Amino acid sequence: MKASRIVYMIFSWLFVVGVLVQVFFAGMTVVAGHMGWDNHIGLGHTLALPLLVMLVTAYLGKLPGRMKRLTWLLFAVYILQADVLIFMRASVPVLAAVHPVLALVDFALGLSLARKATLLV
Repeated sequence: MKASRIVYMIFSWLFVVGVLVQVFFAGMTVVAGHMGWDNHIGLGHTLALPLLVMLVTAYLGKLPGRMKRLTWLLFAVYILQADVLIFMRASVPVLAAVHPVLALVDFALGLSLARKATLLV
């Protein structure tokens, strides 16, 4: 149980750092013009891995119910952001524009979970 909680904590912090790097990559593309979208897209899809590990270890580590629910919420927000809204650019651009807003939600939820996991460990 303790090992699962440690793994959860590590992967929750990796997710938070990943979101920060995502924002940096977007800035390098949009603001600085020194990078294409490939790094942002690649890392964005890679961020599913820490979330999947977090979902599994939340149950193996017997985390509190609220943390489990917030982990599922974070996973749902990530899926909505990375695999639904971004592909609506042409058909419903207003909804697609929510993509960067959900990055803030990802960060806030991820940070909250990482801090709670650190306290549990």
